[in-house]
Order: sequence, then C-alpha cells, then structure tokens
Amino acid sequence: MNKINIILLVSLLVIATTGLFFVPNLISPFSNDSNAANIFYSIRLPGMLTAIFCGAALSVSGFVLQQLFKNNLAGPYILGVSSGASLAVAILIISAGFFNVEAYGVSIPLAGFTGAFAILLLIMLVSARFGYGAIILLFGVIIGQLSGALQSLLSYIANPGDLKLFTLWSMGSFGNVIETDLIILIITSLIGIIWCFLLMPSLSVMVLGDDVARSLGVHTSRLSLQLLISTGLLTGMATAYCGPIAFIGMAVPNVSRILVKTANFKVLLISNALLGALMAVISQIVSNIGIFSINIPVNVTTALIGGPIILHILLRNRH
Repeated sequence: MNKINIILLVSLLVIATTGLFFVPNLISPFSNDSNAANIFYSIRLPGMLTAIFCGAALSVSGFVLQQLFKNNLAGPYILGVSSGASLAVAILIISAGFFNVEAYGVSIPLAGFTGAFAILLLIMLVSARFGYGAIILLFGVIIGQLSGALQSLLSYIANPGDLKLFTLWSMGSFGNVIETDLIILIITSLIGIIWCFLLMPSLSVMVLGDDVARSLGVHTSRLSLQLLISTGLLTGMATAYCGPIAFIGMAVPNVSRILVKTANFKVLLISNALLGALMAVISQIVSNIGIFSINIPVNVTTALIGGPIILHILLRNRH
C-alpha cells in the first residue's frame, strides 16, 4: 500500500477510536453501567461508522466524477442527485405536515433515496440522447437550481415545525442512522466503492481521450454509464441517510491528488476513501464536543475545519 495511504489509515483508526471512547466524555462499552454501554453501542458506534462510510462514499464519488468530466470542480452534487433527494424529503416532510402525519423513521431516507434515484434515471436518459460530456454537468446544475427553487417554495408555505425539521435534516447529521439503516448504508457504500475501484483501470485510459480509449478496447459509453450509476448510488444513499453533506466530495479529491502524487487511479481512489472518511470523522467529533453547549451541524464543521486546511494546501501547491 502507498505510504500516504498507510498514514491516512492509521490516522483514521486513531482519531475514530479517540472519538468513540473520549468524546464528549470518557466512556467504556465494557462498563457495568448499562446506560454507558447503551450510549456506546446505540449512539457513538453507529455515528462513527456512518461518518466513515458516508465520508468515503462522497469523496470517492467526487474523485470519479472529476476524472470522468475532466473538471476539478465537479463533485457528488454537480449532477443534481443530492438536489433530487433534498426535494423529495422536503415534499415528504411538508406534505406530511399538511395532513398531520409524522414524517419520521424510515420514511425520510426512503424519500431521499427515491428522489436521488429519480434524478439518476433522468441523467441516464439524457446521457443516452446527448452523450456524457458537458451537457450532463449543465443538466445537473439546472436540476439543482430547479430543485432549490421548489424547496424554497415549499419552505415558504410550510408551517414552522415542518420547516425546522427539514432545515435540521438539510444541515446534515451522522447520528440518525442505526440498526438496519446502518447495515444498508454500509453495504451500498461498499458496493459502490468496490464497483468504482474495479473500473479505475478503464477510467485511467479514458481520461487520455475517447479515441485513445476506444483504440485500446474501452467501451467509453458503457463505462460512463457504470460510473454514473455507481457514483449516483454512493451520493444518493449518503444524502438519503445523512442529509446533503457539503464540501467533502469536491475538496477531498483535490487534496488527495496533491498528497498522493501518483497516476495510479486505484491508489488515488483508496486515498480518497480514507481521506474522506477521516474528514467526516473529525467533523463528527467536533460536532459532538458541544462547543457553546450545543452540537454543531456536520455541514458547519466540514466547512469550518476543512475549508482553511484545503485553502492552505491548495495555495501552497498552486502550481
């Protein structure tokens, strides 16, 4: 394994273990205190696992999309998948409020995944007609703007309680995924990451140009479709269960390319998975510390912690 990847893996294990046992206070899963054990297994462990797999899924998705579209500003949300998930959740929560029905439990992630999958189907239809070039990026941006406008309209007519529930969901959280949902998130994340990993040799050829790729036996259209589906799966599931977690998917791939100076896409993908998981875990820990006696939303911590670090690295390596 690459030396940087080993450092990232060790750092992830150390920081995740620290968060599990010491943040916001020392706790042991082997304690005779049933409340302590319950907190560890029901709250801390699921939250840490969710952060690890969600962070890895988003960063891998961002890396693949940046290579596919040859654009370092591309990310998991550029295709509009997360916008579709957010819109579906907004429709569920606000419409449930009108009918005096609670939109809790499995209904919210199910709505998020349904919205993400609907946008993914639209992307596949558009790509089948117009190809996989810049038109897909433009389509994603337009979908994101339309979804945002509809969300604003729904927020405007929503009652205060439903609006607060949707706002809290949109801020992102790793602490609401437990039991069966956690298993589903882990399995789908692993499937998506492994699927992308197996496609890396073909993608590394395709970035040289479609003509070169075809001459070397790479079916570019089929490969692009598989990459869109796998990244859509990763983004859709992460957004459905954790909300629209910003920043990780766009920034981490750029940092990993600077830290891991290699053209081997398999090594880079592993680096992205580890670095994305590490950033999500750090954000989860900072969120749980309870600054100002409150838990800061994950989207705030990902930006406040990662932003300065990313800017520093990018400015130092601007060439």
